[in-house]
Amino acid sequence: MKTMCIPKGQALNYDSLETEHLVVNGVLNVAHGLRARTISGDGLILAGTISADDVRVREIEAASVYCLRLAARRVQAAEVFASESAAVSCYLCADYVAADRLTVAQHEVGKIDAREVAVLTPKKRSLFRLLLASALRSLWASLTRPREGEVLDAEYRQVEEDSPVEEPEKPMEAKDVELERITAIFKLLRDSGYTMKIIPGTPEENAPTFGAVFGQANLSAA
Repeated sequence: MKTMCIPKGQALNYDSLETEHLVVNGVLNVAHGLRARTISGDGLILAGTISADDVRVREIEAASVYCLRLAARRVQAAEVFASESAAVSCYLCADYVAADRLTVAQHEVGKIDAREVAVLTPKKRSLFRLLLASALRSLWASLTRPREGEVLDAEYRQVEEDSPVEEPEKPMEAKDVELERITAIFKLLRDSGYTMKIIPGTPEENAPTFGAVFGQANLSAA
């Protein structure tokens, strides 16, 4: 059977079901596994495991959902695996959700493993509007995502070409106490009318005693 349709107001029960295309506008209850290439409609699907490429249905209650793309109003499942995208407009309840791109409104999820997550304001949306909102959010995220090597929020300061370059302050040199003492003695003798002449001698003769200093210095009136 390539295409199977469940009309609105009708409920069908299966132990397992496999078809090419499935349209559910009523209620479909599959005890174990449901396999199809595409699943669509405005109905309710109850199943143990759902496996499909595209799933676009109003409501899903299942143990596990495996698909490429998922779009629904309400989803309750233990595990949801969507290789490309998953979008739930009203409520998503799951223990684990894995998707490349996830778009949700209200949700209770134990763990999310997704490259991109968009949270929508809760409101009534058709599946078409949900997919459109998801695509727009994904486009906006790709446009506003920082490019590789781009630095955001960096401080900008214009360089002034004519501004003088401040040289680092030189450390203060230590004072030479001995040089200051000799300079003070020279100034004192000069003010008194004397000239001081240094005569070379032996280290013993240059011992720092008051008598020796004047013994080795030749003082003469100017």
